[in-house]
Amino acid sequence: MKFSPLFASLCLLPGLVFADAASLGDDKVSAFKGSQKVAITEFGVEFYTQIHAEGRQGGANAQVTSVLNGVGAEDFQAITDKAYADTVASLKAAGFEVLDPAVVGADPLYQKLVEKYGQPSPWTLTDSSVVKGKPMISQVVAPAGMPAYFSSSIVTNRGDFGQRTDAQNQGRGAKEGELAKSLGATLLHVHYLVGFGLPSASKNNALFGGSTARAAIEPGNVLFPLDSEWQFVTSAGARTFTSSSRPRHSGALYLDRPLSSATNIFALQDATTSADKKGDGAMNAMGELFGGFGQKTKRSDAAPSSAEAYRQDVDALLQQATAAFTAALAAAR
Repeated sequence: MKFSPLFASLCLLPGLVFADAASLGDDKVSAFKGSQKVAITEFGVEFYTQIHAEGRQGGANAQVTSVLNGVGAEDFQAITDKAYADTVASLKAAGFEVLDPAVVGADPLYQKLVEKYGQPSPWTLTDSSVVKGKPMISQVVAPAGMPAYFSSSIVTNRGDFGQRTDAQNQGRGAKEGELAKSLGATLLHVHYLVGFGLPSASKNNALFGGSTARAAIEPGNVLFPLDSEWQFVTSAGARTFTSSSRPRHSGALYLDRPLSSATNIFALQDATTSADKKGDGAMNAMGELFGGFGQKTKRSDAAPSSAEAYRQDVDALLQQATAAFTAALAAAR
């Protein structure tokens, strides 16, 4: 997982600023023009349960890992089901016709896509790298009765090669264009990436960075940028000859910077193990002997004040984002 280019700059990309501080980026939302009937064929809220930040500078290495505690599968499901219901209600209130899931589910083209790409919900994903000490771990949760899907723009480089390829496969987008024609509706793919903290880390700069590596996780619920997105496929299908990071889709809107909760509901408890400290000591001793490299490892458990507080806090963020996305689609139709 390669977050450093994004979070070092806080993802301050050009975008459209809407109410409630939700800032959206536009990836050819103009292709949505003329869409009045929509079908939500993919919907998922992806929850990070382990967050890792790692910084390097010269021979120095700093690692911070935090694990979410005090929240269960039933909480993730309740949040997702409510977010889906809120999305449908928001679209209808904006004047869109939203196809009944039963109508969508009965289409043979939809069934073939589900068979090939859908996964049972919840779906646990592990983003790991040979150059990082610990992975980022998440669960993709779909509304009750719906399959789960992996979603990622090319830029963030999440998941493994196969998952990234499938997420933006133009051949898949062409088949979805056929489904859009069959349903007489534009397909919506809604995905939110929720974290209980925002990672940051120093980038290796041999000339100007000194010899201190830094890594941190700022606690608090946050919707991650770029992969918190509403993508859509019209009857035109996937884009061709495009430099977009979402070539499978006709267009998209996405959060272009983190959308964070106004309050921090988490308490952190140090969970650094004796094995971590022993490993750091051995590496630091070798660094002193062979040239100045070193390592610092920290772990923590993050627990909200209550599961109910967590649900309410994430729900508030999702409502902010949903209102912004709906308004932007309504303006583009």
